[in-house]
Amino acid sequence: MAVEGSEPRHVTIVDVARAANVAPSTASRALQESPRISDSTKRRVREAAHTLGYRPNRIAQSLRLRAGTLVGIIVPDVGVNFYSRFVKGAQDVLEHAGRQVLVLNTERQAAREKAALRTVLEHRVSGLLVATSGGSDEEVRIPTVYFDNLAPGRGVAHVACANREGVGILVDHLVGHGHTRIAYIGGPPTLTSGSERLDGFLGAVGRLRLQASAPVELADAAWSPGSAAAAMERLLALPEPPTAVVTSGDTIALGAMSACRRAGRRMPDDVALVSFDDPVYGELLDPPVTALGRSDVAMGKLAASLLLHALDAGTLGPPTEVRLPVELVVRRSCGCG
Repeated sequence: MAVEGSEPRHVTIVDVARAANVAPSTASRALQESPRISDSTKRRVREAAHTLGYRPNRIAQSLRLRAGTLVGIIVPDVGVNFYSRFVKGAQDVLEHAGRQVLVLNTERQAAREKAALRTVLEHRVSGLLVATSGGSDEEVRIPTVYFDNLAPGRGVAHVACANREGVGILVDHLVGHGHTRIAYIGGPPTLTSGSERLDGFLGAVGRLRLQASAPVELADAAWSPGSAAAAMERLLALPEPPTAVVTSGDTIALGAMSACRRAGRRMPDDVALVSFDDPVYGELLDPPVTALGRSDVAMGKLAASLLLHALDAGTLGPPTEVRLPVELVVRRSCGCG
């Protein structure tokens, strides 16, 4: 009996189990008509539930059902075009397969990545898509696909662009214009995209014997336009500044272009420029940017498909690695007409 003036207490499955002299899990399965429960136990539980006026908690049931279909996506910066387009592609595939998506943004901070991992695991996600910023080196015991920035030996799959080969294409294109003093502005080589693109540049200039005239500058960990502009200013201040620059991302290309404009350097007449990432606005810039085109949406769809396959197969590894090809999109910033 409820105490006068107090809120009435809802009858729980624990109350039903106690009245039927069974465990709560047995009572729950009995009310769900589980074939593993005997008919006599089912009858005793139903009678107890009827006597007590038990009503199932549909909200809790819904949350349990959702937990089994929830997939987490962790990205360093959802405001970056690449990550937002990746999420779109992944979400399309996952939702078509009956999965729900929980997206968390880490701002490229290790502490926030660890917190994001705790959050998605507390929500009992069935699988993960992660672009790591180096925030956690612990093995996650659910199917996980790492994309863009990879985690060697971990997860069920790795998906990334052909970073080294792509930068080699850019260097070769500039050499085809007659450039021999080619510089590079990239992100820090702490994660996959930064390290592999730098390796690709050094390998290409070594192969082409441009090593002595190939200065390297690195932007900050966020690959921000401001840090790229400062790097470009340092290159322009060299006794023999480069006649061409390879930038390892669209935000870095923007910073380099702004620095050239402030310094009164014409592009491509004074400095030619190419970018690894083709921004959605690349054709609208002055001059339009020569860049490597890639389908970020397709990467999201591929990563999601690999995760669904692992979920269906019930596997945790070892990881499969897939590299997506890139294609040169020629515009005017390199000197092409």
